[in-house]
Order: sequence, then C-alpha cells, then structure tokens
Amino acid sequence: MSCATKQNNSHSYDTIIIGAGVSGLACAARLFQHQARTKSNRSILVLEARDRIGGRVGSVRVNGCRLDTGANWIHGIGTKERPNPLMDILPKKRVKQLSGSVAFKPPPPPQDGKRDEDGWELVNPPAETGTPEPASAKDDDRVIPPEIAGDLMGTMWMLFDSLHETANSTSADKAKSITMLKAIADLEVFQNAFNEVPESYHEALRAMPQFIENMEAAPLVAQSAETDTDAPGMGLLEYAIDDFDGDQVFVQDGYTAVVEDLAKGVVDSGLVELGAEIESIRWDKSPLTVSIKDRSTFEAKNVVCTLPLGVLKDRHATIFDPPLPKEKRESIESLGFGTLDKVFLVYDRAWWTEGPFNKIIGKGVVRPPTESESTVDTSAKEPDILMGYTHDLAGLAIHPNGKSEPGMRNLSLINLHSLTGFPVLSCFVSCGNARHIESLSDSKAQALLHDNLTTWFGREIPKPAGVHVTRWADDPFSQGSYSHMITGRSETKHRVDFQKAIDVDEISRLGFAGEHTSKTHFATVHGALISGWREADAIIEGWEKGLSIVDGLDV
Repeated sequence: MSCATKQNNSHSYDTIIIGAGVSGLACAARLFQHQARTKSNRSILVLEARDRIGGRVGSVRVNGCRLDTGANWIHGIGTKERPNPLMDILPKKRVKQLSGSVAFKPPPPPQDGKRDEDGWELVNPPAETGTPEPASAKDDDRVIPPEIAGDLMGTMWMLFDSLHETANSTSADKAKSITMLKAIADLEVFQNAFNEVPESYHEALRAMPQFIENMEAAPLVAQSAETDTDAPGMGLLEYAIDDFDGDQVFVQDGYTAVVEDLAKGVVDSGLVELGAEIESIRWDKSPLTVSIKDRSTFEAKNVVCTLPLGVLKDRHATIFDPPLPKEKRESIESLGFGTLDKVFLVYDRAWWTEGPFNKIIGKGVVRPPTESESTVDTSAKEPDILMGYTHDLAGLAIHPNGKSEPGMRNLSLINLHSLTGFPVLSCFVSCGNARHIESLSDSKAQALLHDNLTTWFGREIPKPAGVHVTRWADDPFSQGSYSHMITGRSETKHRVDFQKAIDVDEISRLGFAGEHTSKTHFATVHGALISGWREADAIIEGWEKGLSIVDGLDV
C-alpha cells in the first residue's frame, strides 16, 4: 500500500494520532469506522515521522526476497472462548506453528580467546574474507542427537510455563525484586534437566536460557544490558501476565499485509500525513497544539501519543510542554525497552536442502512435543529452526546452583525457505549483542554468521548473495524493539499509569497507546492493537456525549 506525503489545508482537528504503527492505525481505524457508521464529520489526522506506515512492522526486498524486519509472530492465537483479536484480521493470511528444529553441537572454545575485565569474552568479528578451519568431527557427529535435542528444547518450553506459574503465584511486591536469572536457576524443571541430559551436553543446557533474552529483548545479566538502566536485568514480573493461550505461530505472509488491511480506509481517505516528525506537544490548555519539525502546527481536542517507549525515554522532556505529570515520567523511566535485531542471509538457493548439508541436518531434526507423541522426525524434512552456539558473541552459562558465568552464545536461525519460500536464513540477536551487531558493517555481520555456520557444518557453505541487518536501536523513530520489566524498577502500575489519559479540561484529553501501555499484552502486536482500540473507545465515548469541538464549533 502506497501512502503519499499529504499536506493538509486544515490545521484544526477533533483528534490527532501521533504515530502510524499498529496502535495508531488501530485507533484511527476504529474512529474512522465509527464516524462512517454514524455519518458524522469528525476530523481525524494521523501524523507519522517515517515515510511509510507500520512503525515497528515493516519489510524490505533483497534479491527479490521479502524480509519482514519487525514483527513476525502471533504470541498465542487464543481459544474459542477468548480469541486473539489479530486472528480476525488474518482470515486470508497464512500462519504456521514452527515444527522441525535441529541443534548443532557446541564448538570447542577458541584457542586464543581473551576476556575483558568483567570476565566476558571479547567479541572479535571475523574478517570479511576467510573462514575458520572446519572442525574435525565427522558429518554424523555434527548435530546433537534428536532425543537429546528434544530434551533440551523441551526443557526450554517447560521453563516458560514454569516461569509464568511462578510469577503469577508470587506477590507483585516480591516478584518485582526477583531477577529472571534467579527464577530460572530455582526452577525444578531446570535443575532436573541436568540429571536427564548426559553430562557431555550440560554446556549446551547451561546456555539454553539465553533464548529468553531473544524472546523478551531483555537482559538476564548486567553484561547483556544495552544501558545502565537495564543493568539489574529482567525481572520475574515479565511473566506475571495473563496473555492469550494457544499456539505461537509465524505469520508467513508478513505483518505488512495485516497493517495494510487495518489501515486501508484511513489511508484511502487521506488521513495519514507521512514525514511528520513531532517536535512538541503543548497539552496544558484546550485545544492541544502539536508542532511538526520544520513544518506546520496543528490543533486538536484529542491527542493520542503512540510514540515507542524508546523515543519517549530519549525525548519526552523536550516533546511535552509542560513536562508530563510525575506518574507518566516515572513510567517512562522505570520500564525497560530493549532491542531484538535480525540478520538476514539471502542466498541464491536453499543450499541446506541439498547434500551433504541436508544429510547432516537430517540426523538431528526434532519436533515440539505438541506436534507428535515422538519428538523424533524420522522423515528428516526441512527444519524451521537451525540452532547452534558461538564464541564470537558474549554469552552466558547458568548453573543449577544459581551461579552464572561467561559462556557460549546460543544462536537461533529461522529457515524462511520452509516458512515463506524465500532462500533466507534469519538470525536473532538481542540486547547488548544486538547493539554490537549494529556497530558492524553488514558484510562483517554476514561474515560472523557465515563462519559460524561453516563451523557447525564442518565445511565451507555458499556465500550469501545479499545481507540485511535491521538495526532497530539505531532507528531514530523507535530506538529499540519493545518493552520489558526491569528488576527492582518496573511495576505493573507503570503500565496502568500509561493508560490514564491526561484530562486537560472537560472536552480535551491527551492519551497514550502502544504495546508499552498494555498491562498484560506488552511486547506484542496484539497488545499494540488493543491499546489503540482502548484509546479510540474513550474518544468515542466523548463523542457520544456531544463533547466534540472542531474550530470551536459543536459537530
């Protein structure tokens, strides 16, 4: 969907929505549908700093392959009694629960590895040319045997369930001060796994919980943190939620199609202005005044701010005039906001489906227990996930006694060929490692992953035809990916406080929407969607009370 930059003739509106991400578009679409249904002439405007809609949902094309740079997942499709509302927007879109996975054996430690003053391995990206010497293991000894890999991955999924149970059975005051790291180490399922998995695989088991950093874009330890604020690490309150049940599915056709469906009426009616970066919002009197950088000033009765938490952290003091109330500032400062990046390796063909690579993979493919009574995929079909370990990025080893120390980094690569048909491997990196990858050139990021894949397979693999690194931390209009709970700082009340609009007077309000304002669906697309609807419903309630004013006139 194209959306040209629009120059509005009018500068007075009933409602201005700042940001055309999912929450902003959801708010605008709901307002638009209501006014269409009631045949009213409410005036709506969406201001978006980017040259596209979608916010942290986006895609690019590399060598003809669509790469979804932001959201890819629906975290719980819901049940018949309580469905995830995203599923109603997706009737014609393909979704898939990830099935086959293969785990490569950990590589030997580097011969000349050096550690920094904190004891963490220094990252030493490989040169743009050249690859490490293949390991000496035989092809049939490259992957972790499927029965053991199944136990390792099964432990991870049981960890998630146990963490949710622990968080929800612990008082909020107590959970606030418990680190996720300690919560993991204390879990019986994690401790028991060391008795169930052969000792030769304990190194791999100790590294598995790092996967949670990728899931939550939040650090488990200070060394993974992106900022000093995040140094205490992710807190147990991260999992004290009641999100939607059901499968975790991959959106195969990309979320941009969802955004286009959501925004169609709003965009077609010319209600979105692109390239409109917010400079300031004056909110202490009615109408509220919104100023655009190097451009126009607008007035509105209602303003809904959907700026990402990363932008609010960086600019709230200069954007809002006067400064926001204390509880809003505390919410901005207390919640965490982390980065999850993707490194896409784009190939001319899916070489991993060919011999000898598919023969190596076929010896270790496993399925989640939910798919089959057996975790072993005897057909050795193309897996959706390639998982391995590296010493080239800072990692973490967690022991069942609660001790943690530097270790390998767990790397997960999504096989987009099996999910979307494109010959692409997509690698996730989060937190401090995401910041490090963003500091590298695309070619050096590509070389790091290429060399590790070569080590995993024990032979040279084809060079990528293209590469793309998402770089969400460096994006000035997001400054990260999504929010999380920091030990000792973040509380559920900080998200609830975000939901309370600032009532300027009896007819004007400043509201907030976005995943960071959701009490129980934060860090998700559906959380952003629901928050946008929440703010729209509050405005519609005002409309229905006859309190809407545009240019000083009742409408």
